[in-house]
Amino acid sequence: MGCLNILSGYSTNSSQKISDGLNILVVNLMPNRVETEQQIVNLVKATNQNINLTFCRMATHQIKHFDPTFTQKYVTTKEVYNQSFDAMIVTGAPVDNLDFQDVDYFNELKELLDWRKTHVSTCIFSCWSAWAAGTIDGALHGHHVKNKIYGVYNTKNITMPHSRFFKVPLDEVNAELVAGNEEIGATVVFNAKYDSYYVTGHLEYATDTLSNEYFRDVHKGLHPKQPVDYFDPELHPTNHWRQSAIKFYQHWLNQPVLTK
Repeated sequence: MGCLNILSGYSTNSSQKISDGLNILVVNLMPNRVETEQQIVNLVKATNQNINLTFCRMATHQIKHFDPTFTQKYVTTKEVYNQSFDAMIVTGAPVDNLDFQDVDYFNELKELLDWRKTHVSTCIFSCWSAWAAGTIDGALHGHHVKNKIYGVYNTKNITMPHSRFFKVPLDEVNAELVAGNEEIGATVVFNAKYDSYYVTGHLEYATDTLSNEYFRDVHKGLHPKQPVDYFDPELHPTNHWRQSAIKFYQHWLNQPVLTK
């Protein structure tokens, strides 16, 4: 199994875990896997923790654009079920226009969530996986929205980008509502029962991620609306969530459950 220690550079060739580092499983559901890997590495590295990352994929997911090196870098969920991790990150996925049961790995996600109850100390679920996991865990309920929630929003002093077709109304949260507002719904929910954070945005996004998405859709002739509070007057992206993201992850990785 490949494991990288992020303080030694971005490489997946190391097979040895550092004994005094936090071991984090990253379940990467995004199609732009390499970009998402780097975003997570950069964000976690900024916390100045000694951390070992293991990248994981869903065993049952049918990959449209298959890269042979992908299987060399990633383990499958089935291959980690006999192990334990300090923490787990599950990324978003561009499937928020589908019903849960139409996502080919939804049942496997439910298995993963059951496994994590006894093998992972704490979790962060992002965007779609926050909606899906929060629903499975009974922590929240959401619904599809026609107009994409798109841009950079600040709720309760947590700033992050959002790009999603779902909303979790504040009155549909059955756990601790950490941040959110009536306009875009819950943005951070904490479930003490499973020590899990459901984050409906993308703390990990790089400065140009929303910009690339926006101009891609422009070139496709889709006439997207501009992301809220993101571009300057010359349509250059501005990053005013970086410190908020680092602070959030530092708080997460310094919880007593990981430092005791």
